[in-house]
Amino acid sequence: MTPSEPNTWTPDHTVPGLDPGDLPFAASAFDRDAVDREHRDLRAAAGSDPSARVLVMVGGDAPVREGHLVLEDYDAAPAASEDPAHPDVYLGRLHGDGAPVLLRSFAAGTEVLDQSDVVRAGLRTLGTELEPEETSLLVTAQSVGLWHRDHPRCPRCGTVTEVIRSGWARECPEDQTLHFPRTDPAVIVAITDGHEDPERERILLGRSSLWASNRYSTLAGFVEPGESAEQAVVREIYEEAGIVVGSVHYQGSQPWPFPRSLMLGFRAVAHTMDFTPDGQEILDLRWFTRAELKAAAVERTIVLPGRISIAHALIVSWLGEPLPEGA
Repeated sequence: MTPSEPNTWTPDHTVPGLDPGDLPFAASAFDRDAVDREHRDLRAAAGSDPSARVLVMVGGDAPVREGHLVLEDYDAAPAASEDPAHPDVYLGRLHGDGAPVLLRSFAAGTEVLDQSDVVRAGLRTLGTELEPEETSLLVTAQSVGLWHRDHPRCPRCGTVTEVIRSGWARECPEDQTLHFPRTDPAVIVAITDGHEDPERERILLGRSSLWASNRYSTLAGFVEPGESAEQAVVREIYEEAGIVVGSVHYQGSQPWPFPRSLMLGFRAVAHTMDFTPDGQEILDLRWFTRAELKAAAVERTIVLPGRISIAHALIVSWLGEPLPEGA
């Protein structure tokens, strides 16, 4: 951000927010039992509860049968891993019958005996196929499971930490420091030119250096320490596209556990129209009217984000109608 760049914004209360029902990872939540799990080990308590269930994940893949997440009876589930990077975690209770659910995770490649009608798949595949509560359960399991996998040791002294608080924290036995699951906030922004005529208003989409040449989406970036989400919107758009934006308006949020992000969705209005891709993260940028976007999606000259992402919801919200079938 240059010293001359404006770092102010004004809220636009005329812009509607996103419907959580349009965000597959944020539509419905189970009961996390967050207060009780702090005071007693609900993992151990589940062992004496006949209704307890276990979600067994292997390398990030979850078991599915006939379109539903498979939750094993506690006594029928495989024995817990002895790997400190794959501890059991108490996830919470299902709203329907109040059954407690544990996550039991194993490293990729571990042999786990599944019934013949059970298939395993990852969250990117299952995100739009499961019931909302099941999706929320799986998102949480992947998020906390990846944190344990990547952070089994104390960042200060390197000692293997001990799992406490029902699997939601780790404590170093050497220096008694506490460590909690990490979430990285990121902003993702639908940028428009603010034209009063809906037929002439345009949205700015970019192509990441990591994508195929015809894949376009909204722009995104991580919130830096000491920065508000709105400040991050202004900075990231200027850095990636060379455009100054204002009228920054929050739209909604979505957990994105690949591996540990929280996507904060915004809409913003460009104050300058000429863009310059940064050439590193963003290789190309294009303005689209609504008609141009629909035509390009139908003709497959561009590929837009899939339905599991908040980027898809931001684009559809601006478009004012669902994307064409197959887009």
